Formats: sequence, structure tokens, C-alpha cells
Amino acid sequence: MAAGGDGVDSRRTDTRERVLAVALELFARRGYRVTSLRELAEHLGVTKAAVYFHFRTKEEILTAILTGYLDGIAAMIADAAAEGPLTPEGQERLLRRFAAHQRGWGPDLMLLVRLNQTEIRGLPIGAEAQQVMHSLVETLAPEGAGPRERLRVRTALAAFPLAAAAALPDGDGDPDLGADPEALQEFALALCLEILRGGGRAAG
Repeated sequence: MAAGGDGVDSRRTDTRERVLAVALELFARRGYRVTSLRELAEHLGVTKAAVYFHFRTKEEILTAILTGYLDGIAAMIADAAAEGPLTPEGQERLLRRFAAHQRGWGPDLMLLVRLNQTEIRGLPIGAEAQQVMHSLVETLAPEGAGPRERLRVRTALAAFPLAAAAALPDGDGDPDLGADPEALQEFALALCLEILRGGGRAAG
């Protein structure tokens, strides 16, 4: 009985993850507002009831997607904060984790945020996203940093979503920058470190 139960739980978890993965693609490509739960179920090849088993509304799905993304950032911020004020080496470790996190989510996450900004701002998860990014800036900023240094950090971090957006397929990206997501994220990391270090040469 235990083995059978584990199989059911595994299938349910798999369906939930498939819902989130397909919803991320549809929300990024078609838009959150125009994508219906019926369309989502059709793309998954399941009944609408199967989607309802995990999520009652589109808002719950969008919130779950963004929560997964933000939880990863919050975890790395907590690890970095435990070190106390970051050294340049600690700062680079945090930024490398952030870059890997961006790569793991892929360009669709950036497109989803860009295409659905108004809807996201209107949800509670929108305020949480702002808070998490504020915490990332505070962690990376020097102790006692003022507006100038905080702006430097925000400018540096902007390299990552810009690199992700540049690599978007189907004409959504920037052909002048190429379309290799891995290379663009490495460029973004080097540029981010360069900006944070006041225009000096980025390490490794």
C-alpha cells in the first residue's frame, strides 16, 4: 500500500510541476490575461478538473511560479547574510548563484515578468517580489550605502534580465547581441561585477 501511495503522490507532484512549466510558457508567450485554464489543460493533455485539483485559479498558478523563483533568491540572500557584511569574494559568490538561478529558470521567466507587469503588480506576490529584490540590493550594497551605491547595485543587477531577454527566441530577443543564453549570462555576470567594483576589471 505504501508503494502505491508513493506512486500516486509522485504522479500528483509531476502533474503539478507540468502545470507550472506549461503555464510559464503560455503566460510568457500569450500573456497571463488571455490564457485560460481550459487552454492550459488542452496543452497539458489533461482535463480541466486535473488542473483544478492543484490550482483553483490562474492567480494561484502565477503566484506559484513566481514564488518558486523568489524563494530561490531569498535562500541565497539568507546564506549570504549569515556571513555578515560581504567581502568582494562573498559578493561574487552570491552573484554567481544568482546568475545560475537565472539560467535555471530560462528566458521565459523574464518574458513572463516583462509581458505581465501590470497583472503581477496587482497581486500580493508583486509586493513580495519587490521586497525580495530590495533585500538582494541591501545585501550586495556596502554597509551604510546611500542612494548612489544602491543605484549602482540596481544598475549592475539589471544586466541579468537584459541578458535573458536578449536571448529570447522567436524574434523577441536582440539579434545584435546573439542568442546564446549561456554566453550572455556570463557576460552579464562579468559586467555586473565590473559595475559593482566601480568600473574595475571583473574577477574570473
